[in-house]
Amino acid sequence: MANVDTLIVRFESPEALRSEFQKNIANRGVFVVTETHFEARQAVTVEVVLDYVDPSKATVSLDGEVVHCVPKELAASGATPGVAVQLEASAEILRERFEPLLGQEGVDSVDDDSEGDHRRGARRGAVRVPVRVMPTMSPPFEATSRDLSASGILLSTKSEILPIGEVVRICLWHPSGDPSVEIDGKVVRQIPNKKGRIAALAIVFDRNQAADPAISSVIDAVRESGHHSRLGGISGSLTDLGLANMLQMFGSSAPQGTLVVERDGEQGWVAFADGQMIGAELGGLSGQAALVAMLRWSEGHFQFEASADPKLIAAAAATPCPLTGAVLSAVCALDEEAHAETPDGDLEINPGGEPNSQSVEVSTTFEVDLDQEEASRVSLNKTEDAILELVKAGMSVERVCSVIPEPDSEIQSALEGLVERGVLVPR
Repeated sequence: MANVDTLIVRFESPEALRSEFQKNIANRGVFVVTETHFEARQAVTVEVVLDYVDPSKATVSLDGEVVHCVPKELAASGATPGVAVQLEASAEILRERFEPLLGQEGVDSVDDDSEGDHRRGARRGAVRVPVRVMPTMSPPFEATSRDLSASGILLSTKSEILPIGEVVRICLWHPSGDPSVEIDGKVVRQIPNKKGRIAALAIVFDRNQAADPAISSVIDAVRESGHHSRLGGISGSLTDLGLANMLQMFGSSAPQGTLVVERDGEQGWVAFADGQMIGAELGGLSGQAALVAMLRWSEGHFQFEASADPKLIAAAAATPCPLTGAVLSAVCALDEEAHAETPDGDLEINPGGEPNSQSVEVSTTFEVDLDQEEASRVSLNKTEDAILELVKAGMSVERVCSVIPEPDSEIQSALEGLVERGVLVPR
């Protein structure tokens, strides 16, 4: 039998344990602070050490597997390095094992309902998964969830707005890819953004269907998956650093991640893996258009999770889009918007007044010969690296010169050198 690594979590009081139980352990997850690297799906044992009880009863041993890591490189960004572990025991078993250790205060079960306010009182968790919505009065459409409880779901809207009271059917997929389930519900609330556009819809599930074991098990699995992705995450205000800087920072220090941003009722997200942007969405916008729209936000709230949807990673493999290039391209698009609003807004490639010695037209774009790039990798300088990232994002010579903070003559020389070596092929 293979050796299983042991991780230790210590608690100094019942209050500290109770807080962790309510937030994480009751949801079959726990975040363990460590700088040791673990692989996803790696089996581990978590030793919960209670420093406030008799030594003979001081440890609870839990088996689980790693679902994602927060690397130590993110510590400089305010993150706590560690691993999120999904526990094997069911929620019922965990409740039985921990309740005697939590002091006299009881712990509400994850989805205890009370008459009248049971829907509003059910615990919700932030979950972003694709959902198919099938209204009774209009064609079906795809949406993205914001949060999910056993009694309802909150959906970000794109262009489809449903009236309050409309009956719908929601299709949810199990995180493992197992067959989907369908559950009926009713629109009970429309959530507008600051400008009055409906940005989200709250839907209450049919209570009898939600209690069906086949449906409730899928809802629980989706919620657990969302909970585990948030363990060890980072959150804060967009105002201090800005979205572009945070994407560059997280993209250079985490192998993958999802940055979720919210402002005035709107919610969007950008996901990346291995230096590639694998998806972005804001309302009815997706991809680069969504990224540009989110970069316009100067304020709001963000939540970073050190994980990304495996389906997005697989789908993006065929069409790589470097994250750095995508961000710079979006920043450049915003600059051009501001530039277009200025009467004398023509971009000068050679602002010093010297004769323009460029041998490549300013409107030229390039294809990258990946084999030649790999062969030349060790000899590339900083400027050439930056050029490659930008041309992979589809930028022309003019846009490359406007983004890279180097003299145009140096950029021109680097471009010509890359063309001569066959790394860049003019279109």
